[in-house]
This record gives sequence, C-alpha cells and structure tokens, in this order.
Amino acid sequence: MECKQSILKCLRSLKSAESFRIRYVSYSNIIENDDDSNERKKGKISVLVKNFPKDMKGSPVILEAKDTFTVKKQLNHEFKMLYGPIQNLKVSNDKKKFPSDSTLIQNQTLIPIVEPNKNEKLNSVTDLKTKENLEVNCLNRVLNFPLLNQQPSKTSEIDIAEINSLRKELEKRSRSYIPSVSKILEKTMPQESAERLRRWKENMIKELGVEGFQKYQEDILKNGQTLHTCINAYLGSTPKPEIQVEEAIAGHWESLRNVFPLISDIKLLEERISHPFLCYKGIVDCFARYKGKLVVIDWKTSKKKKLSISNTFDNPLQIAAYVGALNFDPKYQYLANQGLIVVAYEDGTRASTHYMDMTSMRHYWKEWLIRVQMYWKLMEHNENIQS
Repeated sequence: MECKQSILKCLRSLKSAESFRIRYVSYSNIIENDDDSNERKKGKISVLVKNFPKDMKGSPVILEAKDTFTVKKQLNHEFKMLYGPIQNLKVSNDKKKFPSDSTLIQNQTLIPIVEPNKNEKLNSVTDLKTKENLEVNCLNRVLNFPLLNQQPSKTSEIDIAEINSLRKELEKRSRSYIPSVSKILEKTMPQESAERLRRWKENMIKELGVEGFQKYQEDILKNGQTLHTCINAYLGSTPKPEIQVEEAIAGHWESLRNVFPLISDIKLLEERISHPFLCYKGIVDCFARYKGKLVVIDWKTSKKKKLSISNTFDNPLQIAAYVGALNFDPKYQYLANQGLIVVAYEDGTRASTHYMDMTSMRHYWKEWLIRVQMYWKLMEHNENIQS
C-alpha cells in the first residue's frame, strides 16, 4: 500500500503530462500471511492498467485487465523480443560439446535419406536376372560414392536415387549388424600385409610365449586407452597439473608435447560416428584445427619411427573413412575434407605428423571404398558357403 502511495505522489508531481498510466500486479484469493507460502501459490495473478487524469480528479479508470495465462504469454513474448530465446546453459559432464564454426556446418542434408522407387515388377525369368544385375550394379555403386555430402552434379556417376538404393541393399546385407572401420580393414587386409602380421605374431610368441604375448597386447591396449584419456582431458581444457600421466605412457606424452600447441578450435573429442549410406561406424579421436586447418585427427603410438605416411599402413584409409562418415552422419553434418595422423613414440622423441590434404584425402577415400566393396562381397561369399 505504501508503495502505491509513493507512486501516486510521484505522478502528481509531474504536472506537464496530460495523463498517466500505471501497470501493476495484484494478487487475489491470497491469505494475508507471508509465512503461508502454500496458500500464496494458490492465488491468481492479474495485471491492471489504470489511467490517471492530469488534474487527478475522479477515480482512476481501469483500461485493461489480464488473467494469469495472458500475462505470462505477453511477458514471455516481450522478453523474447528484448533478449532473444532462452539459452540452455546445462552442459553434460559425460561428453564435452564444443562450439562449431557456422561456416563449416551444412544447414541441411543435401543428400537425403529417402525410400527408393519400387515401381519395378518382376514376373519372369528375364526380370529375375534383371534384379540380380541390379543388385550387382548396386554394390558396384560403392566405388562412386562421394566423399562430401553435397548435391551430385549432372556429370556425377551416382545420383540420389542410386545412393538410397545402395543404402537399402547394404542394410539388407548387414542384417542390423554395422561393422566398424577397423573390422572392415581387418577382413579385407591385403595378403602381403596379413602374411607380415602373421610372421610378426609368430616371432613375438617365440620371444614372449603365448601368455606373455597376450599380456603384451593387453598392455598396448590399456596404455593406448590411457593416453587417449589424457589427450582428451588436455584438449578439453582440464588444467595440466590435474592430468595424471602414468609412467607407462610418459614417453608418448612427452612425444606429443610439441604437437598440442598447434591444435585449436576443438570440435569433437572421442565421438562415435556412422555412415548411414555405406553402413559402417567408428570413433573419431579428434576433430579440430591443426595449424589453422580443420582436420580429423587420429592418435597412434609406436616404438619404431614412422617418418612417411606409407609407413602407417591402413591408417590413411581409416582417416578417410572417418571423414566420409562425419560428412554424412546426421548428428553432426560437418564438412570435413582433411586429416592428420599423429604418431607418438615410446622413447619420447618428437611425434610424427602426417597431414592429408583434400587431394590425398580423395585418393585414400577411393581406396577405402574398394575395401568397403570387398567386405560386403566377402560377407556374401561366406554366407553362400554356409548355406
């Protein structure tokens, strides 16, 4: 009440104005007891707009009265116009989400996932042969699949309808099992590489024994996971003193010391991705800028020096596979076209970095598509043998 009287005194002092309007909130159906908060919550809120004449003669005229719902709706609209939409400030502690450069994100998926046309009717032996040929040709379309999620040009060897026919065919072959990038590379490993790997395992078993070799592999896996955890913590802005670097990975951590300052603008860390059309999945170690260039980064460890990208075996194909999936994964829709392989050494010497530009990325993408096609043909062959 005292507040209203003060307002009226202020209004009376403004003689130059012809009339005044005041809007205030009134509570009705409320028990006059400040301690009884439960009863206060039951009260209705209304806003009254009153007009006060200049000479202050006569009672104020109520020009407008609004109920609770109308008031809230109007206030929400006013606040949105003044300050913009409400921002969600909650950040998940499980996975860090980093702001993205809007110029690098597609506004929409340019190659949409749609159901292919099913107008064909198969009623004869000739039609059945045609269907078999279509399925074979459909798998051959893997080799022409684009690296970037962009509208196919008129000169493109594959169009949106063919892409979605390919998707349906691979979904049918996969039978709900989506292979990982590592699994495809393992199953389609060249004979020469497979033989080299077999000889290496035999020599290691002779040196360490079966149990010793198993422990050696377990330690490599464990140390790799620990190193990735430390890298993610560092790039995720965890203070360096708070990062616990175990002795087993101290050399690798020292090896990366000169690489970290060159990395900025982190987009993704340790994120699962999948390719909805080619039906494979993987985990991207890092998507960030290296020397100002936006790249997909894969961290590797090694005892031996790998001074050229050819020494990294199938790692470039792995990067190409991640870039292609990242471009088409509907969760992200980034436009990635470059990569970086970082090899950290156990003895602490400076890590080797192998940058993949757009030209080399397209080359390795073609090599990756050959392996994808080989994988699905191999799965079909094995299935026919079992049946």
